[in-house]
Amino acid sequence: MNPSELLHPEQRRPSKAYLVNELRKALITWREQDYPNITDTTRRLLQFWFNEDHIVDGEPFHFWFCQREAIETLIYVYEIMKKRNFVDMARDFGAGPIQGYDPSYDQYPLYAFKMATGSGKTYVMALSIVWQYFNHLSACNAQADKKENNNDYTSKFLLIAGEKNVIYDRLTRDFKDGKIFRDLPLIPLEWQEEFDLKVILKEDPIHTIPEDVLFLTNIQQLEERKSKKEEVEEYVDDVLVLEDVKKYDIYQENRIKEVLISCPNIMILKDEAHHIYSFEKAWKKILLSLNKDLASQYGRGINMELDFSATPKSETGALFPWIIVDFSLKEAIEMNIVKLPLKGMVKNAKEIASTKAIERYRAWIDAGIRRWREYKEALRPLSKKPVLFFQCSENKEADEIFGYVNTAVPDLKDKVLLIHTDSTGEVKKADLPKAREFAKTIDDPDTEKNPYEAIVSTLMLNEGWDVRNVNVIVGLRSYTSKRKVLPEQVIGRGLRKMFPEEDANIKQSVNVLEVIGPPGLIDILEELEAQEGIKFAEFDTGKPLNLTTIFVDENKLDKDIEIPILNPRILIREFYLDEVEIDNLPSLQIPLENKILEMEYVAVDMLKGMEVIKRKWDLPVPQDSKSVIAYYTDQILKQLKIGGAFADFYPVVKRYVVEKLFTEKVDLEDPRVLYKLSSPDVQEQMINLFVDALKDTTFTEREPEKKDSIKLSDIRPFVWSKLVHPANKCIFNYVPCDNDFELDFAKFLDRAEDVKAFSKIVSKIRFFVEYRDSDGNLRLYYPDFLVLTNKDERIIVETKGREDIDVVHKDKRIKLWCEDATNLTKNEFSFIRVNQADFEKYRFKSINELISTLNR
Repeated sequence: MNPSELLHPEQRRPSKAYLVNELRKALITWREQDYPNITDTTRRLLQFWFNEDHIVDGEPFHFWFCQREAIETLIYVYEIMKKRNFVDMARDFGAGPIQGYDPSYDQYPLYAFKMATGSGKTYVMALSIVWQYFNHLSACNAQADKKENNNDYTSKFLLIAGEKNVIYDRLTRDFKDGKIFRDLPLIPLEWQEEFDLKVILKEDPIHTIPEDVLFLTNIQQLEERKSKKEEVEEYVDDVLVLEDVKKYDIYQENRIKEVLISCPNIMILKDEAHHIYSFEKAWKKILLSLNKDLASQYGRGINMELDFSATPKSETGALFPWIIVDFSLKEAIEMNIVKLPLKGMVKNAKEIASTKAIERYRAWIDAGIRRWREYKEALRPLSKKPVLFFQCSENKEADEIFGYVNTAVPDLKDKVLLIHTDSTGEVKKADLPKAREFAKTIDDPDTEKNPYEAIVSTLMLNEGWDVRNVNVIVGLRSYTSKRKVLPEQVIGRGLRKMFPEEDANIKQSVNVLEVIGPPGLIDILEELEAQEGIKFAEFDTGKPLNLTTIFVDENKLDKDIEIPILNPRILIREFYLDEVEIDNLPSLQIPLENKILEMEYVAVDMLKGMEVIKRKWDLPVPQDSKSVIAYYTDQILKQLKIGGAFADFYPVVKRYVVEKLFTEKVDLEDPRVLYKLSSPDVQEQMINLFVDALKDTTFTEREPEKKDSIKLSDIRPFVWSKLVHPANKCIFNYVPCDNDFELDFAKFLDRAEDVKAFSKIVSKIRFFVEYRDSDGNLRLYYPDFLVLTNKDERIIVETKGREDIDVVHKDKRIKLWCEDATNLTKNEFSFIRVNQADFEKYRFKSINELISTLNR
């Protein structure tokens, strides 16, 4: 299943969260109606995020369904339904009586997001910030648009990590200097210059509070520390005796509470919220007090509070009642968002009766090491370093396993990291510095930056350690173990995909997480299966890997092909209102009619054929012309995909209605005018007129230039989980194919007598062209094959099993690209689309014969 595929509530397992099931139903209805009643700003953002193609690091990028559902639900609840407290949400969406909720907390909007590990909670945080920021900016700049209320939105944000520094480090990496807002397609191009969010980390000094600001901190900064300043001064003066240490810089970390007192209408986002809520009373008292003080001083308290967690549960294990989104681990696995967990079975292995962990679990330890070695060898061409993760029941066992693996296993000697945890699953302070550094560099293949290739810790290790390169987890848990372990903790450390763009494939050993362990560990996995309603496949640890890597074959360098990179012809540009020439728009010549504005109702007795009831009513005619013209304006901007222009565009539409829509200049308060304006036929004509006249004003076209080129020989090795063909005329060891038709076509090209070289065009090659689809959106098109003939002609080939609505637009654009490439490089480029039904009619001997036949 595609991670971006939209799911219907009927396709999903019912959620146990109090609000979620009814919210899912309401959300899909709202989405299918094309988001009625949202602001122009929100509409533009949703259009940009989910209906336009994006490139990140040279690869196609799409937001996932779970991320889309999360931000859509937040917008629906807050902007559309205006549910600003839990009681109101419970009234409309609750499942039965409310349980486990303290009404004293219901002081400002509070929403929680239950999202599986690896499903992109950080992205949703960034989407939420951008949504609030630009709606706030739009409201400030366009108060005439009554739909946008300045107080509803904000440009001040507080992002709080749980108490573990590892989570804070991860958030710092993403948000420092606004990195995430530059790296991801979060902000439409035309708005990027307006985005001026200052990110302040917990260690940064604060002299003045910016108008647009994101504070990034962790929970400790909000805890009560009565004599912090005195403690620091005593430590500096009496222990360190360092005159050049600034005391202010040391106790500066606790200043965030004082800063927040001056930040009304601030939006609070909490990562790994369940950790924060282990301080429930202290934490809520601080926030409620802050909200009260802000409201008292500024008339506005906290804007809203968002909780993000894979397990948003209280200390009693109950789900937060204010959860509005529930995306489960099962869904994350089925939608290929995370690795596919597999249960590794070690045949004939038995748990030995011994007090020494290394003796008791030796069979599973050695099986895990063997599997890790296989992954290391298979991933070597890809410059990927697999990580082996040992999870033990307690620190004492971890010490013993570490001693064995780090000294007795030659290829892991001095490459093992030991992490001790306390009873809550937190890293012990003595291990924290190296553990934090390791979390930053674990996926780096550079052994100088990170020498570790294995981790030994306990089953209690909590969130914050989610890295891509964990392929094998060995979980060591005895039959007799009494210690409570959350099932999510067993596999949570290794769920993030090593190859994000590839689907999980058991046969190819791509994006799978092998979990190996004794029966006591398997019991935990089975508990997780029961919770999630999913069944993990089993595999034999003795069966060898079958991971396919695509790489350049050094013996076939004569099959290299160079592809020119041209600058885009079509660009999105900002919409300029002064370019709208009303005088140049034709009049629709709608006649005014002296129509009797009433309707007649007649009821007839069907047996006697007599009228028995006769009534006359006034026809429903809008009473306010402003609402009708506002509707027209909104519909035109929506179809043009223009956001934030309502206030300026409304007078333009109004002027056209008054001066040019009818056969004469009209008075908007004339009932005949209002009647005509409410006619579906008039609505359709006028909206289509504006859209057709202005649809090209948001795009500009420029002359092509050659910017660079791509050589197939420069493509780095990559993993492939689908079909492959070992072709002699392709520079790669295998031709990667997406389906059977492509496989058959690759075989044809390899035997075609006039083909010198060819290649499948995959995203790793990074060749694509932009085009406008049937809805006018700017999209990206990736053709299927590139062919070099014996005459040095270059042919772009699209293999098509079934034609979609945008085929004609793609064909037109790639043909123009071929013309441009031919003119700029003096090499001959051409394009042909090969439909499967046509291809299968004949057995062609050459590409020339194929082209001649299909062009008849």
